Amino acid sequence: MNGVIAVRILLVGDTGVTALVRPARIAAGMLPQGTDLPAISLMSVSSVDRNIPAPGPKRRVTERVQVTVLARTYPEAKTLIAAIRAAAADQMPAIDGLVDVTVHTDSAGPDFLDEETGIHMQTQDLRVSFNEAR
Repeated sequence: MNGVIAVRILLVGDTGVTALVRPARIAAGMLPQGTDLPAISLMSVSSVDRNIPAPGPKRRVTERVQVTVLARTYPEAKTLIAAIRAAAADQMPAIDGLVDVTVHTDSAGPDFLDEETGIHMQTQDLRVSFNEAR
């Protein structure tokens, strides 16, 4: 279990997001070429374990998860980013396999346009903190 899975659970469980993107198109990792749009890709950017003086059976992990939206139009990309922020910001979800999960928004990336395909893209980073077994 990791932060990418935690974010996916939040997004597929949110009706504001799933009204815009079918859950099957919200995927961990790279999306296959030819995926219907709109779609959302989730990837881990970095992960840090916190060192504590008297370690116990668990450790605190903070993972930065990048959410990338791929859309047909610029307004559609912006609508998706707004829905993702609303679904994930400041959440403390109960997720099997993780303890004390907290999700916060982090930086948003720039607007992209793949001129060859006409795909509009933008990223939103999320900070996912949780306790995991050592």
